[in-house]
Amino acid sequence: MAHAGSAGVISLEQWIALNDEITGLVRADVPLERALGEIGGDLPGRLGRITRAVAERMAQGRSLDEALADEPERFPPVYRAVVLAGLRSGRLAGALESVSRTARRLAETRRLVAGSFLYPLIVLLVAWVLFVFFIMRICPVLLGLMNEYDVLGRGLLGRMAAWGDSAAYWGPFGPILIVAAAWIWWSRSARASLVQPRSACVWLGWLPWLGPMLRAHRVAAFAEILALLVENDAPLPESVVLAAEAAGDRRMIRAAGEVSEALKRGEPWDGRTRADRAFPPMLRWLMTTGQRRGALLPALRHAADTYQRRARRYADSATIFLPVVITAVVAGGAVLMYAILLFAPWTLAIQHLSGM
Repeated sequence: MAHAGSAGVISLEQWIALNDEITGLVRADVPLERALGEIGGDLPGRLGRITRAVAERMAQGRSLDEALADEPERFPPVYRAVVLAGLRSGRLAGALESVSRTARRLAETRRLVAGSFLYPLIVLLVAWVLFVFFIMRICPVLLGLMNEYDVLGRGLLGRMAAWGDSAAYWGPFGPILIVAAAWIWWSRSARASLVQPRSACVWLGWLPWLGPMLRAHRVAAFAEILALLVENDAPLPESVVLAAEAAGDRRMIRAAGEVSEALKRGEPWDGRTRADRAFPPMLRWLMTTGQRRGALLPALRHAADTYQRRARRYADSATIFLPVVITAVVAGGAVLMYAILLFAPWTLAIQHLSGM
């Protein structure tokens, strides 16, 4: 237990590495508690301490999902739900590979976003420095010119010139805040909690193409885990809830609970209830049609494959267009700001002089 307390928060890359180790051990049919203890001795630093802590708990008789549940800050609830679904289905390796694909896509997306913001970040820092220089050096000159010829727009320049008197105090805070915001995003998005849908939406989902990509990944994960459970004859009411928890979507989890209760009462899954609306239309249609025709498993596999392809298309679009969009917005905004600040006063002055 001492190891866990000193382990700290696990990163996404560390979590992927540990998940790969567990997957390999499960496929090799090696006892996890002993093998993880041995592997933990070889892994460096924090990852090794976490691995040994999990092995110690399993050696005390706990299952893998129970051992992970004792580390709530290091192993996201989605991952624990995937492990539980894998254990219930008897296909733990398949379930772990499913979540590993999603985690790798998230790690790639995070690196893409970081690369897309690098150049705009530099532009933003340069633009801030030039803005401070403008209000300290250029703005007083323009203000004097406009005062001399009584040109409109002197009020705004006057306020900006007044800001220049104290720019030596507040000016350095702009770059500090920009760099601090970038560092917070980089460090927080590197955590294993990024596999949680809520965390992924906060750090990635607000960007173009990435929100739909994350939603497609969640639906694909639901369909894939449910297919594993159905294939191994797990009870459908329980399987729906487990698959929704493995996907991590709150609306889907609530809907799955209502669907599960309806199935326990013997009601058909017709896709027409309010709860079913939490599932995307195509997935809902495939599940209800597949169940009526006794072909639920092929329908779920088709749904998982379809939504995985959709997520890849969104990811490919983001790879191509996201750097262009971010650069255009940031750099274009900086150019527009300087055009307004610098050329608008000159234009007003020239118009005034030409009308004299």
